[in-house]
Amino acid sequence: MNNPANQRPGESCDSFVEVQSKHLMQCWGAQRGYAPVGVTRTEGCWIHTTDGRKVFDLRSAHECNNLGFCHPKVLAAMREQMEKVVYVTDDFATAPTAELARTLAQITPGDDNKRVWFAQSGAGAVEAALKAARFYKYRQMTERGRDNLAPEMHYPYPYKIISRYRSWHGSSTGALSVGGDPRRWFAEPMTVPGVLHAPDAYCYRCPFGRTYPDCSIECAEYIDQMIELEGGSNKVAAVIVEPVVGSNGIIPPPPEYFPRLREICDAWDVVLIVDETMTGLGRTGKMFAIEHYGIVPDIMVMGKALGVYCPLAATVFSRKISETFDDCAFAHGQSFSGHALGCAAALASLKVIEEDNLLDQVVEKGRYLGQRLEQLCRAHKSIGDVRGLGLFWTLELIKDPKTRESFRKHTQKYARTVVTDIAEFLLQKKNIYIPADKFGIWVVPPLVVTREEIDYLVDAIDEGLSLADRQMA
Repeated sequence: MNNPANQRPGESCDSFVEVQSKHLMQCWGAQRGYAPVGVTRTEGCWIHTTDGRKVFDLRSAHECNNLGFCHPKVLAAMREQMEKVVYVTDDFATAPTAELARTLAQITPGDDNKRVWFAQSGAGAVEAALKAARFYKYRQMTERGRDNLAPEMHYPYPYKIISRYRSWHGSSTGALSVGGDPRRWFAEPMTVPGVLHAPDAYCYRCPFGRTYPDCSIECAEYIDQMIELEGGSNKVAAVIVEPVVGSNGIIPPPPEYFPRLREICDAWDVVLIVDETMTGLGRTGKMFAIEHYGIVPDIMVMGKALGVYCPLAATVFSRKISETFDDCAFAHGQSFSGHALGCAAALASLKVIEEDNLLDQVVEKGRYLGQRLEQLCRAHKSIGDVRGLGLFWTLELIKDPKTRESFRKHTQKYARTVVTDIAEFLLQKKNIYIPADKFGIWVVPPLVVTREEIDYLVDAIDEGLSLADRQMA
């Protein structure tokens, strides 16, 4: 058994696990019974534990670890940068910070005339996007001058944000408020005012009871009605969406959804924000998931996998939005913004994606993974739906095929269900780690997963699904 590198002389190899369980506040859970698994080292898709196990990380370290653990090219770039400069404020410039900003302006949809702000988390980047959208609309208001005081205005400031019920945009106050995830409820009623939630583009459980494609994309048309009924461009600042719903179900929309939503936002002069925190950097087989739908957002957010092994996120502003701040303060910021070490890691990861042809690999491996999961669907009545794109998949589990009753409802995110049972089975019996708090079985491997590893994962999930089959109504 390998000892951890930070183990003190004479200290048992499990003592750091006990220290962490005693002193660390674990995210999103009760602290009594917190029992983390000790880790000695990581490599590729695998976590080596202090009890001698080798565990496959099937959630890619909170979806942050697209390239797998300890990629040698990224680590080499980080070591080189650490010998030069790790961090300075943005009153100074560093080569990796400047180059990453330019690169993101070039590779994101739309022209190159964009500006980029760097955060440490997707939530921080979402906060910047929300503020910028509101500042942009406020500038429009002031430019109208006295015309803005017309009777139909009632009050002048467009501040409302439209999101969707199954979205998740982070845990800071603004990001949490626009999220529809049940975790928003923990913060209520202290959430940000002016947020409205729309139905999702969720074909398996259409909120309008329609069937695609004979539905006229009513989920998008509803947002058009919402904007009108909430006061149009005079009152609504932005619509924020995940290109593929993440934490609450991995739900790709129909292909017509985003082109129609772009048309709606343009017609109302409302800012369209796309949050790629979970789906960006190759996860779906494109560099950014919104590329599957052929539209250009006004603001794009990315995070998680961007910094690889460093906390790094980015908000990319189109020229239309960034010009708002040419002569007005961009009233947002964070310590460590533009962190040179994180930017160097991000540049190295983008180089790996290109040089190793990872996007094409994700398409190929994602197609194979989808086929294997569809085979499971035919073999297990407890699987109601198989959904995914690239290497971003889920199995939605149901109690009854006729009613489509779910094993975990929206109000049961932290309740013990068969999803919990399967997650524990996979970890304890098959050395595979998936999150236990999702609404289905999470299948989100690092992009460097091999076909042999995919077969191993799917075969193990196949066994675990017998637990759900036995619990069906």
